[in-house]
Amino acid sequence: MTEPCCYGMKYTHNSFADNIRSLISKTHDLQYYGITSYLESMGTMHVSVLTEDGSAVSVTSSINHIFGSKFLSPSTGIILNDVLFDFCTISNFGKGSAGCILPGEQPPSSMAPVLLKSQSKTLVIGSTGGNMITTGMASALMNHLWFGKSLKDAINTPVVYVDSENAVKFEPNFEKDVIEALKKKGHNHQPATRFYNVVNAVEKEDSCISAWSDERKKGKAAGY
Repeated sequence: MTEPCCYGMKYTHNSFADNIRSLISKTHDLQYYGITSYLESMGTMHVSVLTEDGSAVSVTSSINHIFGSKFLSPSTGIILNDVLFDFCTISNFGKGSAGCILPGEQPPSSMAPVLLKSQSKTLVIGSTGGNMITTGMASALMNHLWFGKSLKDAINTPVVYVDSENAVKFEPNFEKDVIEALKKKGHNHQPATRFYNVVNAVEKEDSCISAWSDERKKGKAAGY
């Protein structure tokens, strides 16, 4: 039997389990099991796609944390997301509890897949990073569209983030004079432990196509 092409089905296939079983001998480093050292995201991904006929897709998908709802589709093997995490525990939407869910409500979301099109330009862009998605997107879009930076420079530029407690946090290498100016204005500055906003984008201007995937998560743009 050939291997299923769907990654979700792969994990429920007997041959996958047999391969994992064959690796069990003693404790090894994470890399031995195919786990990369920079795997910090808990379950959100984004892809920005532009095809040669002009079709474009910007889609963000999340299962929240590693196993989502802990249920998978019996036909595809895809792990499902019940999205209750957004209602109950995520701090950026307020301090909630299981009792905060009401009939007819929809869960809040930071997802911000974007398609922008003009007469000569198409921009496909989006981000992962939970509550830092909007920060990363706003920073990248302003740097690219307002300040004329390339996609690479616009996405790589250090960002400033205001958390749910109204604390201002700056990514390493952020402009020192801006940090000092905001401190003097009385902003509550706190050191940031890590930034996990991850933006990727592809753009076509006239006949020229450019793309960039955020280096914060070791991303790479690809074409054909």
